[in-house]
Amino acid sequence: MKILFITLRADHSGGPKHVDLLINNLSSEIEIYLACPQDKPYYDLWSKSKKVKDIFILPHRKFSVKKLFELNKFIKDNDIKIIHSHGKGAGIYSRMLKILNPRLKIVHTLHGVHIGEYGFLKKSAYIFLERFLTLFTDKFINVSNSENSLCLKLRLFKKSKCEIVYNGIKALLKDDNAKIKFNLSGKRVVTTISRFDYAKNMSLAYEIAKNFKDSPNIVFLWLGDGDDRAKFESMAQKDGANIIFTGFTGEVPAYLSITDIYLSTSKWEGLPYALIEAQSLGIPIVATNVVGNNEVVENGKSGFLFENAQQACQDIEILLNDEKIYGKMQAEALLNFKDKFEIRVAIGKMEQIYKELSQINY
Repeated sequence: MKILFITLRADHSGGPKHVDLLINNLSSEIEIYLACPQDKPYYDLWSKSKKVKDIFILPHRKFSVKKLFELNKFIKDNDIKIIHSHGKGAGIYSRMLKILNPRLKIVHTLHGVHIGEYGFLKKSAYIFLERFLTLFTDKFINVSNSENSLCLKLRLFKKSKCEIVYNGIKALLKDDNAKIKFNLSGKRVVTTISRFDYAKNMSLAYEIAKNFKDSPNIVFLWLGDGDDRAKFESMAQKDGANIIFTGFTGEVPAYLSITDIYLSTSKWEGLPYALIEAQSLGIPIVATNVVGNNEVVENGKSGFLFENAQQACQDIEILLNDEKIYGKMQAEALLNFKDKFEIRVAIGKMEQIYKELSQINY
């Protein structure tokens, strides 16, 4: 079975991470091809991977008619029958390819319906386009029940065309020496892994962190980067907020190993890998009550879902000061991960979908 994965990002993001997990965990009987940009870090990893047969270069988050036709030739030359696209832009390529080559089987994973910042016209155009492209899609993958419900409400596709497959990962290994390594012994650590953009709402994360500026034993750890990083660093220095900025890092397991609480302030999510990684280490989560977050966190069991900064601060205070509640949420976080998000569950479902599509003839 030959499958082409299309993604218009290969940088630090949930979509490329999802593709990477598929590449590294799918059966060796599946021959994997890629169409992606030359972004770091994933392009470098994929270009060296023995599991990737060949890579076709696409521009970062841009559509090119020339590249579309060149990619169609790449598909024919390699006798590829199944395409699995990830994200909006990749989904345009995959469905246009089916128009050019109707015998292709198209799987499309949305990775979240990110239209919260769109105005009326842009939102209407996106919905119209997706409703049209559903005619050229064999199977939609939603990464959460809430995302699936939203798509059905917007009538982006029919229920018969969709499957829910949770993002899955291998449990992270805890580094017991990490607090010494990062010189944070004796500190209580609240961690956020994020791009600094509109959807991740880091202004809210800053408001929460600022509330603890007079508690020197509580440190907020921000793993990520973006256009607003310099602004937040300047604000933190001016206000005395206890925030450590690491930038993007390859040491996520080590940083999560020193984490007491994971904080997410996102306006929306697909199904956030960072929360799942935190749960794999039994870390209680405090997160905005939005699509994606509320699929990982059961409020009052494996963490808290909040509506505003004041509530988030109260939730953090409870977890830092009540050992009994903290211990219960640790256990629930681990149990939830094992039941829902271990990689073997997601891979099994995806392989079954590919197998069923490969047996359909039009």
